Amino acid sequence: MAWWLGTAIALLGLKDQWKGTLMFIGQPAEELGTGAKAMLDDGLFIRWPKPDYAFAAHVAPLPVGLVILKDGVVSSAADAIDIRFNGTGAHGSMPDKSVDPVMMGSRFVNDVQSVVSREKDPKAFGVITVGSFVAGTVGNIIPDKADLKLTIRSHDDATRQLLVEGVERTARSVSDMARAPAPTITRQGGVSAVVNTAALAKHAAATLGKAFGGEFIFVPASEPGGNASEDYSEFVKAGVPSVFFAIGGLDPAVFAKAKAEKRAAPVNHSPDFAPVPEPTIKRGAETLALAVLMAMASNGRDAEDR
Repeated sequence: MAWWLGTAIALLGLKDQWKGTLMFIGQPAEELGTGAKAMLDDGLFIRWPKPDYAFAAHVAPLPVGLVILKDGVVSSAADAIDIRFNGTGAHGSMPDKSVDPVMMGSRFVNDVQSVVSREKDPKAFGVITVGSFVAGTVGNIIPDKADLKLTIRSHDDATRQLLVEGVERTARSVSDMARAPAPTITRQGGVSAVVNTAALAKHAAATLGKAFGGEFIFVPASEPGGNASEDYSEFVKAGVPSVFFAIGGLDPAVFAKAKAEKRAAPVNHSPDFAPVPEPTIKRGAETLALAVLMAMASNGRDAEDR
């Protein structure tokens, strides 16, 4: 949000150098992956005109000042699925009287990985992670249910569909094998991969390459996208040509220390992830303001690439 505000201040100060209308979107609920869609469902691009171009950025575990522009796929799609295995509770000394949901959940955790290892194209990115497994409260009672929470990540629609369908099929099959009632499967929502618009990315790369020199890196579409996810993709899906930047914020000394200690540098959401405030904020505002000025200057050109 500091970048967001800094970009607005910079562009207002340069008002005599551009013509057009700027829309600054203060989107809520980014971490939940629901904010962008909620704004669109609320008529964001009906109440106000849909932008000709859009830009966004996220701080990254890179040296401060470094700007990365990735053509094509930038981030992964994400799907959250909750699964409840429904069993029959019994005393731990009488397992034959139960339909054990802990056994079902345990079998599922192992078997579902075969969707990745044996069904997914090895060249396509795809991850299935069971992040939560909750069942029972004491050691001598077999519970009547087990609750699992999953996250699924992918880069393309075909892989995304394959993984989601594989998860649901595996859950139902595990329950069938246990002669248990069908599992309760709940889709908690999901976001698509962020895909940068090729023509706009190339224009932005030319501008930022001149401005930042060696502190700017353009990554071609042939390289894989990132594993994290971002609901900014909803604006892209809504038909807005867009570029999403990654901007470094860590002191180079952090990387040197991590290398000396033979460990990885801290990443986003780590308690040790601490961007250097002033230069990180400055570079983010510079990047977004330059991108907007570039788009304003080229407005009307290459309309077929929008």
